[in-house]
Amino acid sequence: MNGILSVVLASLLILSVLASCEPSAGPCGCYGAPIVDVDIWPDESSPLPPLQYLLYVVSGCFSCDDFSRNEVTSDYPTISPTISIDILNCNCNVSCPPDSPPDSYVAQNISLNHYVVFYPGKVYTVTVNHNVTMNITFVAGSVVTIYLAHIQDIEIWADNSSPTQYFVDVVSEEHSFCDHFDSYNVTRAGNTTIMVEVFNLMCSTNCTLRYRNVEHTIPLGSDFVTGGNYTVAVNNMTEIFVA
Repeated sequence: MNGILSVVLASLLILSVLASCEPSAGPCGCYGAPIVDVDIWPDESSPLPPLQYLLYVVSGCFSCDDFSRNEVTSDYPTISPTISIDILNCNCNVSCPPDSPPDSYVAQNISLNHYVVFYPGKVYTVTVNHNVTMNITFVAGSVVTIYLAHIQDIEIWADNSSPTQYFVDVVSEEHSFCDHFDSYNVTRAGNTTIMVEVFNLMCSTNCTLRYRNVEHTIPLGSDFVTGGNYTVAVNNMTEIFVA
């Protein structure tokens, strides 16, 4: 969004069809889709500033439904703007069996800048399907922060290839809805020490807390001498293994 952002009207702003099928004839009933996960991400496809945020949502779908849609409302302009997002499954002909599990899942990114102008230091709240557990409050920041993640656990293992390839499974912590795994870097320090740096991304500050562990498998290569002792240091955690 270039130039000065216009004031977004406080009302229903968009109805977007997510599935490929169109609603069939007759009355259609819509209901809140089961939400599996939500996250706040920076929209890196747009230069900062102005601040750009994406809401990543994973919702359940049912084959007995006809189509899906989003309904988004915002109370902008206020001191603490709130964005309410409803992810809906809709049915025009038959009803899904009660308590039936989703047949599949859909992941989508919703650009929040269509509904709110973000200013650094102000508080914003995003609620998905009126669910308190999917209520994200955060203070908008001017830049994305990359930092070393706290490591919960590491495990080193080898495959059956020739030469043998070594890997480390890393469990890192995410402390809020605004903290996410970003990247890793592997370097050698001498002949017997491998340094692994795991980085998280933080797109805002004072975000709603959510302690979550994520796991990634990181290749260490094959340059190891059989019978040698090697040290693998992953951020705050170290482990020694024999090749």
